[in-house]
Amino acid sequence: MPTNVTPEFDKQRQIYEDTEDLEQRIVELEKLLSLAPNHKGAERMRADYRRKLAQLKAQLEKEREQARARRSSGTEEGVVRKEGAGQICLVGVTNSGKSSLINAVTNAEFDVGDYPFTTPLPTPAMLAFEDINIQLVEIPGIFEGSYDSSIGRQALAVVRNTDCIALCVDLSQDIDMQMNTILGELDRARIRLNKEKTAVRIERVGLGGHMIYGIQNFEGSKEEVINYLKARKITNIIVRFQKRATFQQLVDAMDASVAYVRALIIATKGDAPGSKERFQELEEKYGDKFDIIPVSAEKGENLDGMSWALYDHLDILRVYTKIPGRKREDKPIVLPVGSVVEDAAAKVHKELFVERFKAATIIRENDKIKRRQVGLSYPLEEGDVIQLAHR
Repeated sequence: MPTNVTPEFDKQRQIYEDTEDLEQRIVELEKLLSLAPNHKGAERMRADYRRKLAQLKAQLEKEREQARARRSSGTEEGVVRKEGAGQICLVGVTNSGKSSLINAVTNAEFDVGDYPFTTPLPTPAMLAFEDINIQLVEIPGIFEGSYDSSIGRQALAVVRNTDCIALCVDLSQDIDMQMNTILGELDRARIRLNKEKTAVRIERVGLGGHMIYGIQNFEGSKEEVINYLKARKITNIIVRFQKRATFQQLVDAMDASVAYVRALIIATKGDAPGSKERFQELEEKYGDKFDIIPVSAEKGENLDGMSWALYDHLDILRVYTKIPGRKREDKPIVLPVGSVVEDAAAKVHKELFVERFKAATIIRENDKIKRRQVGLSYPLEEGDVIQLAHR
């Protein structure tokens, strides 16, 4: 190993060697290579690191291929492959009306029974929403101790990876029992609902001990953070409290297995006796944490409102392409909220078009400026019509 490397290189090498996660290890090794000296004496070292980088990337791709094969084969019982513009898991206790609700808004014909575990495995159906499809997945009834059973863990694994969770609360049953059971089991599965993933940022470093920034955003004290890190024997770390954060959010930030998922409450059986009073109770206790949508599958009440609420919680937008002189395409491009013109161009024409991009015309019927010419970084909005031009 050459002796005339920079202190930055030594620091980055330590970070790379301490990193265990495969994807992050690749990132750290690429940073290390960018800091490697370019003189002739370092050629062998650079070659060794490039070879190691290739091996790590090959290992990562192999793991991804195996994961894709498992998801697409459908041979593993209980595995649900994502389809449509987004996936929403319906989670609730036994007989909370999940099957009836899905039957009412899709072409599915799920069994509906007044006995436990009518749905034994996660089961998908497709909701036709305007010009896109949204996948709804019924999760077997949650009960206290679900996470301890193999079927429960399998079902909660599907929930961990979904785009949104709809908590189905039956207005004919006790509200506290249902919410305590559902939230308790999701918490045990390390699924956090409507929480800010970016509230606490963790960064491992080669030296420096415990560096705490933004402590004014933390509900506790700096000493509490340091004592927690020492108890876990964690050193050489930067903790940034970027937004208001609790101690639990600090703990979650240290745990790579925690899943952060958007969620809302669907209050089912709105036609049941006493449902009005229970809905009011639900709003008083949980209205500050969740959007709550009352429905009645039996009477078909507010099902359209529920569909719109589900769409809104997917955090996606629809953009329509158009060729000059023709009508816009009927089928939209579905993109995450916050996307820009480049994202739409890449999805339509892949990387080649982005390289040859000249300009885009955005058409917004409800805007003061109906048509405007924009560049790749221009932000998109729901319902935009876009014309792409290339060199």
